[in-house]
Amino acid sequence: MCGGLWRRISMVSTRIVGVELKEKLLSIIYFLAEKGKHSGVKRVALRARLFPFYQFFCKILYRVFGYLYLYHVELPVTQKCNLRCKHCVFMMPYFEKPVEFSVEDNLKYMRKLFDTVDAIQIFRILGGEPFLYKNLKPIIQEALQCSKVRTVEIVTNGTLVPPKELHEVLKNPKLKIQISDYGELSRNRDAIKELCDKEGINCVIRGSNEKNWFDPGDLHFRGRNKKELRKQFKHCGEICRNLHDGKLYFCPRAAFGTKLGIPDVEADFVDFVNIDDRKKLRNAVYKLNQRKSLLACNYCDEGTKDYLPIPVAEQLK
Repeated sequence: MCGGLWRRISMVSTRIVGVELKEKLLSIIYFLAEKGKHSGVKRVALRARLFPFYQFFCKILYRVFGYLYLYHVELPVTQKCNLRCKHCVFMMPYFEKPVEFSVEDNLKYMRKLFDTVDAIQIFRILGGEPFLYKNLKPIIQEALQCSKVRTVEIVTNGTLVPPKELHEVLKNPKLKIQISDYGELSRNRDAIKELCDKEGINCVIRGSNEKNWFDPGDLHFRGRNKKELRKQFKHCGEICRNLHDGKLYFCPRAAFGTKLGIPDVEADFVDFVNIDDRKKLRNAVYKLNQRKSLLACNYCDEGTKDYLPIPVAEQLK
């Protein structure tokens, strides 16, 4: 009987140590990711240096604890935008017929993603311009109700004040509105901040001095070899995954670029449209998070010497 008791005590102790170690790893990942958001031009180099550690700790979490963690996932609910930024990372001005994804599809793929992973640190809702999306409320509610999602963010260009029907759901302490401040282009920036302060909605304004823009170049094929792609990928350090039209991509460039000419190869995304087996999806998400290069890298300059700072929100004429 004593032997059985000690075995149970040992198992409980092991579980406690495991939980503590897991939480320690999560706090390290969070620290590394937040450091990678350092403002200014140097943030690109800093993020690249921290990226291998991010992948390593995510690997330990999955291999040792069976814990599938994504730091940052973005959901573009619409391709429609009321600005025409020449160097938009999502390439919105270049879609001849911008698509507004159905609320049913958005919710379906969100639920499949949430069921697949064990935690998402930041789930970001954006566009285009998210406040142009007519059915935004159920999308926000779904993200807020998921216990696996730790923080929900809505990124806006500061042109549209959130409609009254959203005010109550936006008050959730788990949610934050992030206003990208583009100066005169963000004509309702102050009105949005005033509303948020009045209604008790978490809101932050991120000025152009806080986050520089860089030019990833156009979508022509670069012709880099495998060694060059791995080097580029290592210097990129992207930790933001993109859930686009039912597919989870490694980065926004890969997600939106496939709609504009980048080949959409199966190895470069997780297919939430056609795969239902949870085990297969978990393994696919883990492998995507551990990639060393992508085909899409050959259509991008991020991670190379040609990835240079540019004016923020320069508009197409």
